[in-house]
Amino acid sequence: MNETLKQKWENLKNEIPNLRIRDAAKHLKVSEVELLATKIGETTSPLKPNFAEFLMNTPNLGYVMALTRNESCVHERKGVYKNLSVNGQTALAVGEDIDLRIFLKDWKFGFYVEDISHGKITESFQFFDHSGDAVHKIYKTDSSSIEGWENVKKTFIDETITFNNEIEVRIPKKESNVESKIPNFLEEWTNLEDTHDFFTMLRKYDYSREFALFVAKGKFAFLISQNDFTLLLHQVSKMDLDIMIFVGNPGMIQIHTGKIHKLETMGPWFNVLDPEFNLHLRTDMIHNVWVVDKPTKDGMVTSLELFDNEGNLILQMFGKRKPGIPQSKVWQELVHGYVSKDNNLNPSFV
Repeated sequence: MNETLKQKWENLKNEIPNLRIRDAAKHLKVSEVELLATKIGETTSPLKPNFAEFLMNTPNLGYVMALTRNESCVHERKGVYKNLSVNGQTALAVGEDIDLRIFLKDWKFGFYVEDISHGKITESFQFFDHSGDAVHKIYKTDSSSIEGWENVKKTFIDETITFNNEIEVRIPKKESNVESKIPNFLEEWTNLEDTHDFFTMLRKYDYSREFALFVAKGKFAFLISQNDFTLLLHQVSKMDLDIMIFVGNPGMIQIHTGKIHKLETMGPWFNVLDPEFNLHLRTDMIHNVWVVDKPTKDGMVTSLELFDNEGNLILQMFGKRKPGIPQSKVWQELVHGYVSKDNNLNPSFV
């Protein structure tokens, strides 16, 4: 145990009450995992690294809150884990409430955590990647299965596991961005039949996602302003439209499908504060907002995609759709209305 780090964290919590652990880790220039490890034997217990098996047991937890985040956005969805499946290093949870795409190669550490937040004890299972960054967290609610929660704890907590500070420094991927390949890339984009093939296409050409949008500007990708993005969300709420909001990190994508109602801005945070779904978005970290069109066998699919100043994808938003069913024309017309308004904007590409 790193006693020096533990004391620094305690001192910081005394100076800044209710400081979230992610912000504390950033302040102390360590990972969130390193802070949690200082509490092993107290409020934190290591979990067996049998993550696929753990996921298959999540339905036993009952009604919980699932949290996935990246540096700029937090996605929280309440519900029950359903329809779990694992295929090698990928897994799925496909329910109406909790809808996940899981990439297990990026899962490294797991902990059971008890903490006191606003005078109430919170219980959670938390998972982290090789760099010590949070991948996914599962929080107990008043409606969770007490028996199921206890059984999962007994099955997966392993107090014999020691933490040896195996944190890896994340090395940014170097990309080719070869301009000579752009015509072929755009031709393949034109001939897309499934939105899922877009990621395969990016890997084939070794293009980052935002570089791809940059080269397709005016054809398949269109820039709108951050202000118009928030205005659009308010319109979506007023029109009672069903949408899909994707937030992810290298190890997880979490999806909300449905309506959004209670929207509030608090400082730099834009929030959706509905009973079953919360979103917390740092608007000051949004660098570019793109409207993106992808041809499919079911017609054009239009999304909104937000990026930070390092080209990282923050959030994607679609009109509600399923394979074989065309996307809502109302959604497409609404989004493209902002394209017409903002068609003179130029992207700042990093």
